[in-house]
Amino acid sequence: MADPGRGFPWRWVIASLALAIIALTLFVPPPGPTREEPDRSDTAGVPDTSSAGMPEHVPAVLPDTVSILVLNGTEMANLASRTQMELIAPVEGDTVIIIAPWDPSNTETKPYLETVIISHLADLSGARVVAGRMGLTDESIVWEVSASGNTSGPDVTVCLGGDLATPDDN
Repeated sequence: MADPGRGFPWRWVIASLALAIIALTLFVPPPGPTREEPDRSDTAGVPDTSSAGMPEHVPAVLPDTVSILVLNGTEMANLASRTQMELIAPVEGDTVIIIAPWDPSNTETKPYLETVIISHLADLSGARVVAGRMGLTDESIVWEVSASGNTSGPDVTVCLGGDLATPDDN
C-alpha cells in the first residue's frame, strides 16, 4: 500500500496557484479600452472638460437645444428671472438654443454659496453649454440622472448661488 504522507503535494499546488492569482491581480492592470481625448473642435465657448471626477466620454457634437430650469438659491429678488432671460437670449455665432419651458422659482433650501448646474442627461454637453454662457467651469456641474430614464423634466437645472449675485441685485 501507498504511504498516505507521500502522495501528490496538492496543498503546495493549490497554494502556488493562489499566490500566482494574487500576484497577477496586484501587478497586471485589467484589460479595457484605451481612453482617447475627445475631439473638441465643435465646442468653442465651452469651458475645459478636464476636471477631476468627470467622465471623458464627451460628445464632439453639441446639442441643438437645451431645456433649463433656473432656481434662485439666494435671497436676491428676481435673480432667477433675470438669469433665465440672459440664458435664453440668442448669442451671435452660437448654434445651441437654450429654452426655458418652466417658470423660474426658488430652491428648496437657501442659501447656496456657489452656483450649481445639474445635468439630468447621460452626457454633460448641455450643462457645459449653460456653464459656458454663465462663465462657470465644470467644477460647478453635477449629475442627477434618473435611474428610470424619465426624460420629462429639464435637461439642466441651474441653482443660482451667491457667487453670481452682485450687491446691486437687491
